[in-house]
Amino acid sequence: MADLRTEGKFDRIKGRARAIWGNLTDDDFDKARGSSEDLIGRIKEKTGEATEEIQRKLDQLFAEEEGRDMQSQRTRGTGSENR
Repeated sequence: MADLRTEGKFDRIKGRARAIWGNLTDDDFDKARGSSEDLIGRIKEKTGEATEEIQRKLDQLFAEEEGRDMQSQRTRGTGSENR
């Protein structure tokens, strides 16, 4: 999983992650912002879930978000074909 700062999808994924780990607070996300390692640590601390499982779920969220971005780009097109 890419570092959350460079990934740029943190805000969109935040709601989906809270659906998975409902006991996380906005403060948890704010404190972890920019660091996937910090976020994983906070999730592990609150849930007791294994690091590998948390990583897998976060990777899946990012992959799904990336797929949505690609789909959105295809439906919008680049604009060059309309010239």
